[in-house]
Amino acid sequence: MSERALASLSVHRNQNFETGEVTEEFFAHHFKAQVEPPYVKMYIADLCALKGVADADQALLRHLLVKLDYDGYVTLSPRSREAISKDLGISTKTFRNRLTRLTKSGLIKSTSMNEYMVNPNYFARGQWKDVCEKRKEFDLIVTYSDEGNRKINVSVKNKVKFRL
Repeated sequence: MSERALASLSVHRNQNFETGEVTEEFFAHHFKAQVEPPYVKMYIADLCALKGVADADQALLRHLLVKLDYDGYVTLSPRSREAISKDLGISTKTFRNRLTRLTKSGLIKSTSMNEYMVNPNYFARGQWKDVCEKRKEFDLIVTYSDEGNRKINVSVKNKVKFRL
């Protein structure tokens, strides 16, 4: 990811040309954030296929992503759980089982009783600089065996792990 100049300064002066006196002076500081990297559009179905997530669980994931806030969390009140279950035509027990499978896949993690954090390496909403800050909370480690097998681990600073 490329970084641009952190700051620049421009100075604007208004001057009285008869006396040469500077009557006003304005200073403007310009800050630039990281540039969003080039990206490739990936469909949820393709990501889930790579992660081994079942079609039924993908349907729940799509409902969760609609509720994603700008902090990277999905809050599921009892009312919203019931509405999603009804929309998907599933029981509350099946809803809980699907949430558990999505958590085990590493796409989401439970942070409290009714709150889930989505893995910011896959899903994010908001300004790119904010997404970059959220990603700093995660370490993405890719290792290859001599046979060419790839293992991906994402660890969170508070020692909770996302499995990839």
